[in-house]
Amino acid sequence: MFRNRLGMLIGALAGVAALAGCGSGEHAPYADNLGPGYVELDHLNYQVQISRQLNPYSDEDGPYLAGFTAGQPQLPPTEEWFGISLQVYNWSNAAHMPTTRFYITNTLGQRFEPVANPAPNPYSYVPVSIPAGKQLPTITSDAYAGWTAGEFLVFKIPYTSLPDRPFVLHIVNPSNGSDQAQIELDV
Repeated sequence: MFRNRLGMLIGALAGVAALAGCGSGEHAPYADNLGPGYVELDHLNYQVQISRQLNPYSDEDGPYLAGFTAGQPQLPPTEEWFGISLQVYNWSNAAHMPTTRFYITNTLGQRFEPVANPAPNPYSYVPVSIPAGKQLPTITSDAYAGWTAGEFLVFKIPYTSLPDRPFVLHIVNPSNGSDQAQIELDV
């Protein structure tokens, strides 16, 4: 009787330990944005630094939208700018190219694509080959020196979609287009 209970207890503890290993961490396909979670996709690790609504008129957020024409930051009253600050790490032994394919979904399945910044902006996400042991943005870049320490993906989100949280960032594998990793966003 004691051995059976001890065996069940050990089995339960092993199951809990296995489940605790799921989620963020090396090779994880899903993470939430409540801590230092990152996901692995095609030899690279992606981490959201921050995700939030952006105010184009604030000194803090204005630089992330620099490069858009004067009329573009003035969205219709039904939409809002939303930014995701991202870092990408290459912990492998070879250079790898990060993805260019991202989108956000909400609980209703609505899909939102990032808006390309039409002009050079030191804070915009620009994928370049990342050497072994390095990261994007580089530690000498303006984006890394900024308070979010990441490069920004910028989206237009309808106000009516904001209550349908959580939002999930989908990171699509650049090699095959079908594999993806996901990070739940804090809005």
